[in-house]
Amino acid sequence: MKILKKTLVAAGIATAVSATGAAQAATITNDASTDVPATFADTIVNEASKNTVDLGALGGGAEFILQMGALEALAEEDSITLDLSNGARWGAITAASVIIGGNASVPASVALVAGGPGSTSATFRVTAAGVAANSALGLDPATASLNMSAVPDNGTVTITASMSGFVGGVATSLYGSPLTFNAVSSAPARVATVTAATAGVFSVATGFTTLASGGLSANTSANATITVTDSLFAVANGHTTGVPAAGPTVTNNFVTISGPMTGVASITGANAATSAGAAAAPAAASFALDTAADAAYGLMNANTANVAIVFDGSVAYDATSYTAAVATTLDAAGYAANADIGSGTIASFTRNGSSFTTNSFGSLNKMTVTDLSGAVGAGGADGAIAITAFAADGTAVTCTGLTVANLAANGTTTIQGADVLAACAGAKRIDGIVNSTSIQTTNTKITADGATSQSGITANTSSAISN
Repeated sequence: MKILKKTLVAAGIATAVSATGAAQAATITNDASTDVPATFADTIVNEASKNTVDLGALGGGAEFILQMGALEALAEEDSITLDLSNGARWGAITAASVIIGGNASVPASVALVAGGPGSTSATFRVTAAGVAANSALGLDPATASLNMSAVPDNGTVTITASMSGFVGGVATSLYGSPLTFNAVSSAPARVATVTAATAGVFSVATGFTTLASGGLSANTSANATITVTDSLFAVANGHTTGVPAAGPTVTNNFVTISGPMTGVASITGANAATSAGAAAAPAAASFALDTAADAAYGLMNANTANVAIVFDGSVAYDATSYTAAVATTLDAAGYAANADIGSGTIASFTRNGSSFTTNSFGSLNKMTVTDLSGAVGAGGADGAIAITAFAADGTAVTCTGLTVANLAANGTTTIQGADVLAACAGAKRIDGIVNSTSIQTTNTKITADGATSQSGITANTSSAISN
């Protein structure tokens, strides 16, 4: 990789002081650099080996040229110190790494006097010959590199240039130094995005064993999409010769799906894998299901996968969701494994049915619920009624021991207020969800003397429910 380029030494590594003592400013000229992002001289990928990171263009030639001004010369005993941040260390660097002429490997008249290989710093002292005014300085990529093995993933490395010389016999920082430059950023080699499928609805008419909507068929969900995008910097020789040897291998994209696996026949969109991300034996063109762990494992065979869940119709499926977590495995091209390059929901499911609410309910009330679908039981939903209670201030009330009889087809169930109040102390409002596509409810309140009553009838309601 090319580290010291656009942003390294933007105002000069070292300069001299003119005869009048006035400070001059050197400039940096880039050597045909096209790297992005522009805010950093270079970018490497987290998963590639970071032991040796190039300081210039592969094949030789410095990618920065420090242009000294017409009145700027480096005198004997002036010094240049380059400090690295964020755990980066100099890999290889010598006095010969500081060159004159940019691409021409003509060593400058400097000596490495402190730090260097294995250190976070390198200090050079100008020798007797000095550096002439109007010189162009660079770092030779053939002899200078960084070791970024200790830099955290997604971290950055800055290089701070401190320049000093003697003015009137006093050691003085020159030309506004220290100057800090953005040298290297790091990023994942690949990023995964998960786009959820259209939500599915299990049908009350079949006892929630098939999909009423939101699927490719009654037994297959709509497609979710997993997309893996390779970094622009995940390429052969992306930061040093031979490492990595190629771009990322698509079959190293490893997907784990989590969610209820009982009643799942298959999950399409990837080849079967083990829980560790290895290819499963025997090979299969669908995810490997692990019912006990409620998980499925697969290796993508392209950077885009369309994933669908196929249900076998053997159980009544609950409202639920499935998530996908995408990782990468060790890649022979030269990329380490990455346990998390993206995740998200791939599919969610509800049940269809009916609901009711009453905000006036006490011990003298009774709620009557009637099935109008004629389709509960006998292969359809079981007609179960689930009650949720709330106090007058809106807080949920815990119900203990409340039992409500299931509806029969075209049948009627009565919920006594005294039973609800005994089980759900403090309840003022009750909500119900019913495993039926069509119901009628009546809330009746009897006066204390039993002589009169008030009845409120709710409209027949039907909606998607998540019981």
